[in-house]
This record gives sequence, C-alpha cells and structure tokens, in this order.
Amino acid sequence: MRDAIASGPAEEKTALLGRHLLSVDPPDHTRMRRLMSRALTARRMQELQEPIGGFADALLDQLVGCEDFDLVGDYALPLAVEVICELIGIPAADRPRFRHWGSLVVRSELDDDASFEQATDDMVDCFTSLIASRRAEPVGDLVGALVAAHQDERLDDYELISLIYQLFFAGHESSAYLITNATLRLLCHSQERAALEQNPELIEPLIEEVLRVDGPVKVPTWRFPVHDVELGGVLLRAGEPVLVLLGAASHDPQSFPEPDRFDVSRAFQQHLAFGHGVHHCLGAAVARTEGRIGVTRLFRRFPGLHLAVSPEDLRWRNNLMMRGVCELPVRARAER
Repeated sequence: MRDAIASGPAEEKTALLGRHLLSVDPPDHTRMRRLMSRALTARRMQELQEPIGGFADALLDQLVGCEDFDLVGDYALPLAVEVICELIGIPAADRPRFRHWGSLVVRSELDDDASFEQATDDMVDCFTSLIASRRAEPVGDLVGALVAAHQDERLDDYELISLIYQLFFAGHESSAYLITNATLRLLCHSQERAALEQNPELIEPLIEEVLRVDGPVKVPTWRFPVHDVELGGVLLRAGEPVLVLLGAASHDPQSFPEPDRFDVSRAFQQHLAFGHGVHHCLGAAVARTEGRIGVTRLFRRFPGLHLAVSPEDLRWRNNLMMRGVCELPVRARAER
C-alpha cells in the first residue's frame, strides 16, 4: 500500500491521498462520515479536555523565562499537533516528527515543496505502520476504531490512509490558527482583554466571535454545480469550480446585525466557520475546546503578554485555505 501511495507523479499521489470526507460525495461520503462519527464519539471528545490542558501547561512551562517567543511556532502549532496526535493515537515517541511535519504546512508557501513531499511520504510510512499495529493488536483509539470499521464496512486501504491524513492536517492547522487569531485579537484590543480578565467565562462567546469574525478557514472544499444555475445574478455553469467564502457568509448583515462589530455579548447565531450540512466539521468540538483552554492558560500564565512587533509588520500567510500569520512574535513575563 505504501509503495503505491508514495510513488508516481504528484497528481497520482493526490488522487491516492484524496479519498476523504472533503473530496467525496454521497454515498461514499455518507459511509465514510458515519464511520468517522462513530470513532469521534462524544466521550472521546470529552476525554481530551484534561490532556489538552496538560499539553498547554507543558508548553508554557518551557516558555517561562523566555522574554520573546513566537506564539505560532512555540505554542499554538505544537499544542494543536499534540492534541490531534492524541486523538489519532500517535505514539509519544513519534510526535516530534509530527511537530516537524505540521510546521512544514505553515512554511509551505515559503520553502521548497520537495521537503513537504518528503514529509508526506514519511507520514504515510508512519500511518501504515500504525494501522498494521492496530490490526495486530486492537487499541481503543481513533485509528483502532477505523481499522475495526475497515473490516466491517468495506473501508479500503486508501480511504483509511486518506481519512487519517486529512484528519491530521485539518485537525491541527485550523486549531492552531484559531488559538493564534484569538490571541492576536486580545493583544490588539485592550478592552476585550480586560473584560476577559474580569470575567473568564467570556472565553466561550469570545471564541465563537473570533470564529465568526476572523475564523482560521477561508474557504471549504471546492464545490461544482451539477447543472447550470444562477446565483446572485451570476451564471454558474455545470462543472465550474465554486469557492464559498466562509468569512463573507459570517458577515452577512441579514444574519448578523452590524456584522463588522466584534461583540462577545452577541446572541448566538449560527456562523459558518466550521462549514454546514453534510460537510460540517466533525472536529468542531475539539477545536472549540482547544481554543478555550489554549487561550485561557496562555493569558493566565503570561498576564503581561504583548506584541513584540507592530501589527502592521505581521506577515499573513499567502494561502487560499487558511487565514493566519506566519509568525506572531510576543513578549512577556510569566507568573509562576
């Protein structure tokens, strides 16, 4: 299986690693989503809360004494990678490699694509070994659940690899930028930060408003009309690609009064940061939990946190899918 995936041109590799929830329609999508839903149980999501807090504290412990650090590379990204590895069932000994692979996504607009291609091959090796070990000795983690489903409901090897591959990338990058975007919001808006300090329970509506106003995902997977259709006065022809701007939808004045105003007291309304319908993100609960815990513990440990550069000097990713900065230099003194 690994040789077939790792060999051949980029288009072939994309096809072999592209059979996941974002790229297929029913009935395959229905079958695969049902299997993933069984693996991502509410109990498994709930059990992640304590590990998320532990991972956050361990990373913050390492930053105590550092006057300056990069919030993306030193905290948000490694935290998100640890969480998704915990969810998938990646052994602790392999997680440093996944941190490296995760950072390549953030740097992919700047670095040689060859390094990312090599990381993909190495990751497939790791996933293949992990699947083999779960077949030989069943374990109650997500991969173990998918392997069991593979045997019962005709989840083929490529679908199995693709689902895990997609879960890693979709699960860590968006969560890292949710933490980063929320932190940047608080660093640039002292009144919102003061309100959160006075009332820590505001973290939940704050995360929701960050998701609505400045969510980490710009567009979901591409859509293709099955027949000619007019939308908003524009003729969309069958087979033409359509990209939906999630941020624009979440700024719709018909759904959100004064949509450009950031307001944590806003009555909850359904934003589209996690998509909608059959493609709604199955990991939304985990991302929200990471955002709440990650931001809360960061400012609790570093109450004097502030930007180390001017907001105008921040470099935003040149990326179609994700909204976030390449680095977020911050300066702080920690309270033990």
